[in-house]
Amino acid sequence: MKKVLIITPRFPLPDTGACEKDRLEGVKQLKRLGFDVRVIGKVFSFQDRGVISDFSEQYGISVDLLEYEAQKERSFFDKIKFYARRFINPLYWDGAAYEYSHSATKQLVENILDEWRPDAVWFDYTYLWPLYGLVKSRKIPVITRSINFESSHFLQEDGYTFFNLIKSIPKFVSELIVAKKSDILFAITPQEEKIYKKLGAKNVVTLPLRGLPTCLNEKREIQDKPTLNAFFMGSTYTVPHNLKVLEFILKDIMPAMESKFPDKFIFHIIGRKFPPRLNKYLNDKIICHNFVDNLDEFLGDMDIAFIPSLFGAGMQQKIFESLCRGIPTVTSERGMADYPFKNGEHLLLARELSDFPNLLASAQDINLRKKLSMNSLRLCHKLFSQKVLDAIVLNGIRSA
Repeated sequence: MKKVLIITPRFPLPDTGACEKDRLEGVKQLKRLGFDVRVIGKVFSFQDRGVISDFSEQYGISVDLLEYEAQKERSFFDKIKFYARRFINPLYWDGAAYEYSHSATKQLVENILDEWRPDAVWFDYTYLWPLYGLVKSRKIPVITRSINFESSHFLQEDGYTFFNLIKSIPKFVSELIVAKKSDILFAITPQEEKIYKKLGAKNVVTLPLRGLPTCLNEKREIQDKPTLNAFFMGSTYTVPHNLKVLEFILKDIMPAMESKFPDKFIFHIIGRKFPPRLNKYLNDKIICHNFVDNLDEFLGDMDIAFIPSLFGAGMQQKIFESLCRGIPTVTSERGMADYPFKNGEHLLLARELSDFPNLLASAQDINLRKKLSMNSLRLCHKLFSQKVLDAIVLNGIRSA
């Protein structure tokens, strides 16, 4: 197998979020492993096509871009036809899947399949299934990379309302279709691998976030300080689960810690679009840095990663990136998603929200922090090294 066609949603430049980093590293990984790679990606108007063109030239990867159908200018009657077609077919009530059902997208895919003749087609995300028939009819293996179990993620992020439950049904059906039609399905966590197996996926393995090898440290110096720097990082606070954690830290955790352990902790908040309404909680003990240009340098001064996971599916990069860097980490048990990190050995895990203050207080012990750092680095190298992830991808492609 030599040629791999990757079909991805928004081309992952800029790679500001965990999913973009995963997809971009995946493209580069396949090229590095010796495959002839070609990419079809959607593009928004705000994206710099020149940057994408430079990437294509630098890595020798042909990139075909498509505008998002939902963003195109249409006449009033064309808009009616556009949304009527979606309404008629319940499977297209999931707008993400509907995006890949249109003739312009299908025509480009068909042309490349027939002219370039790839040996396999790699789909990023499970809602690209409307294109699977084009690939299967040509007897080309279908490889799917799931970033999260979409129906569950949607409900956790947007809420379990009656209307959202209805909207989640076509998303769940999408997952069923993908589980049945994929020749190999790369789940992002062991927890979600089990879900896909229950849905009937015949060949599913866990492939962790592919950006993690770039974060792996060999060791980390743990310092004894009178005041410890704790941090929380979210890609953007327009994401519901990031915002909820931010509010939890500002309203509950930091006041409690300052009351019990005055001047022992300074909290640092990283991430875009900090809500102005929360500025009143900021002071010399709670500092918002917004976007940090040199993350490695910034995290070098941090003592504790404080990353509660309140809801959301998939693999939360901010937790595992901290572990890969050897930063003593306090997080939620649910955030592990069945990865084999143990409480008190690799990190500190909370089952309830009320556990967090005590766990954070215990992290003042420098010997505990040294132990957690050393053990987390050791396990992260076993799970997330480039060699390990390369082997997962190569074995998966061979099995397809």
